[in-house]
Amino acid sequence: MSNKIEILCPCCEAKLQVDQKTGQVVWKEEKKKPVGNLSDMVKDLDRHRKEAESLFKKQNEIEKDRSRLLDEKFKEAQKHVDKDSSKPLRDFDLD
Repeated sequence: MSNKIEILCPCCEAKLQVDQKTGQVVWKEEKKKPVGNLSDMVKDLDRHRKEAESLFKKQNEIEKDRSRLLDEKFKEAQKHVDKDSSKPLRDFDLD
């Protein structure tokens, strides 16, 4: 009777051999990845580059919009600032 369990990882499909008593991985065999041809690799690289560019453009637009909103909020807050020239009361002024 063996005290090791073989498990198939659901995310990477690797075969793991785990000790029942300690719960530690004793042995791991990773699934062999198929080697693609060069044209597939170039297409993947182009796809990743396009995704990165679109993500960058999206974040850039979000940042521009955020900057505009913050400027508007600041200008609005400046309009509502109390123009009173008297100094505000402090706790130790009340003593």
